Amino acid sequence: MVRIDLLLSGLTACIALVGYLPLQAYLDPFARYFFPVALVAASLLHLRGRALPPRLLTPGSILLFLYLASGFSMSRLVPVTADLLVVFLGVRLLGERTARNYLQAFALSLFCLAASSLYEISAQFLIYLFSLLLLLAVALVLLTFHADDPASVLTGTEARKVLGVAALLPVASLPLLIFFFFFLPRTQFPIWNFMNAPVGKKTGVSDTVQPGSAQAVAEVKGVVLRAVAPKVPEEKLYWRAVVLNAFREDAWVREAVPADTPALVGGQTVLQEIYPERSDTPYLPALNVPRSVTGLRNDEASDGVFKTRRPLDKKVRYLAGSGLTGTVQVRGIDRAFYLRLPAHISRRIVSQGRALAQPGRSAEDKMRALESFFRGQRITYSNTGLPVGGDPLGSFLFDKKRGNCEYFASSYAILLRLSGIPSRLVGGYRGGSYNAMGGYYLVTEDMAHVWVEAYLDGVGWRTVDPSAWALGAVRGTQAHGLSMYIDMAGFYWDKAVVTYDLDKQLALVRNAGDKARDLRLPRGFGRGVLLALPALVPLALWVLWRRRRPPSIEARLLQRMLRILARRYPGEIQGGEGLFELSARLHDPHLARFVAVYGSALYHDRPLTRGEAAQLREILREASQDGS
Repeated sequence: MVRIDLLLSGLTACIALVGYLPLQAYLDPFARYFFPVALVAASLLHLRGRALPPRLLTPGSILLFLYLASGFSMSRLVPVTADLLVVFLGVRLLGERTARNYLQAFALSLFCLAASSLYEISAQFLIYLFSLLLLLAVALVLLTFHADDPASVLTGTEARKVLGVAALLPVASLPLLIFFFFFLPRTQFPIWNFMNAPVGKKTGVSDTVQPGSAQAVAEVKGVVLRAVAPKVPEEKLYWRAVVLNAFREDAWVREAVPADTPALVGGQTVLQEIYPERSDTPYLPALNVPRSVTGLRNDEASDGVFKTRRPLDKKVRYLAGSGLTGTVQVRGIDRAFYLRLPAHISRRIVSQGRALAQPGRSAEDKMRALESFFRGQRITYSNTGLPVGGDPLGSFLFDKKRGNCEYFASSYAILLRLSGIPSRLVGGYRGGSYNAMGGYYLVTEDMAHVWVEAYLDGVGWRTVDPSAWALGAVRGTQAHGLSMYIDMAGFYWDKAVVTYDLDKQLALVRNAGDKARDLRLPRGFGRGVLLALPALVPLALWVLWRRRRPPSIEARLLQRMLRILARRYPGEIQGGEGLFELSARLHDPHLARFVAVYGSALYHDRPLTRGEAAQLREILREASQDGS
């Protein structure tokens, strides 16, 4: 036999717990600990057949309200409301078990779950919501028995039938919920973003680097982005976000990029579909070195930095094309700009820089000597016990010999400048956990990284990561086990639900309306089409083949170049090989000129100009004559 009151009491405890759990991380300490204490006390009281009387709960509720409401302000509207809901839910559980009190506990649990959506809605919210609906359906059915006779009991068979039928109610409503999902209006989540700043740590990279500003850096594993992309070699997992090229006192900052010539990014081309988390930073990270970013309105700088034109205050996606290369080719830079030094440099660092800048030494020799110097210092990579004070970089190199990427990159770049080699810092992320099931990279805050680019005449900007010379350097990880499936579920939730906003709904409605209008056919048309179908299908296919869209001028020029190369190099043209890789392998002067003009337009998402098209035709004419 099953007692209805005990079963209903247990379900009410579960319902209250489901309402509390998604909200507890955002509660103040008092409300966070009050609820579990109240839940345990209520369970013990009910097992003994007792409850706190209204003469105690009513004045207690008033005092608790006054205590929590004293912290109310417009900036704390939602936190105080959430605390009140949870505390009142705990108080309600301590009271008498009447039908009215049960319904109040159910309503408060729903309000608590709804309040959690003001902070964040993830895939877990859907689990909490469905669980709460399932438990509520069962509890409401049992409540009807309890209202007739609180002491009623059910046999085991009767209890199974009642619970089974009650559980089918929310399950049967699922198809209707899915149907209305595509039509009900929605906003970007969380709703609280419209009234206040996002809760919690903001993701993104900093546009200021100043070693010595803190003794320790806390590792935060919040998600920065997920990038759907093929797996790339570990040594190429650098996500470029910002370039720091100047100083404000002793801090690296970003200033307007000098009028450098446009960069030419070679290497293997990798496309990424990137889903960043909400952030206040305008920078759009992509694998190093990004050639183009589409899908969001953005501004591109000549140093491979892309900035969005609107805040990343909602879930978005963008597409990036990157060249996996360690060198960015440019035809010239403002050397004086990239040789500026900070306001204060220790004598030991100046002395080391002067020792590198020996007459007759090439830039390559200086960089090799500087790498040997760093390795010889045997510096430990660490985020704690960092050097501070008036000379943090000198202490890092010669005394404490411990520091993180900011110390390695800053000291290396300054020594490069002292030796006459232009340099700059690149901020972004290093590594990534590859989810093989979902086919995407997960990049988190603790992967934030800073490295260096050094300019070599005739070569361009070369990537150097001095942190790799440290003792205890950390590499990226591979996602394994249950965490891989949990993150994949959250990722596809974002793709299918969170980024499915009102704009997409309106577009769906417009497309459906257009298609409906196109279906207005004259009477008898369908029967005629069926009769003529055997003759119309071949005719339609022939017309489409004759009137197929001619290839663009860019495609025609590329096809001509590939045909010329096939004649000049029989058997050496491989299918699927990129244009830049083909040029690097064949060393053909005509192809190199063609790539320089063609790539400057196509990899910057713009069509060829008339002048560029004419220049490419001339290159093709010369290549054709040279091969004949």
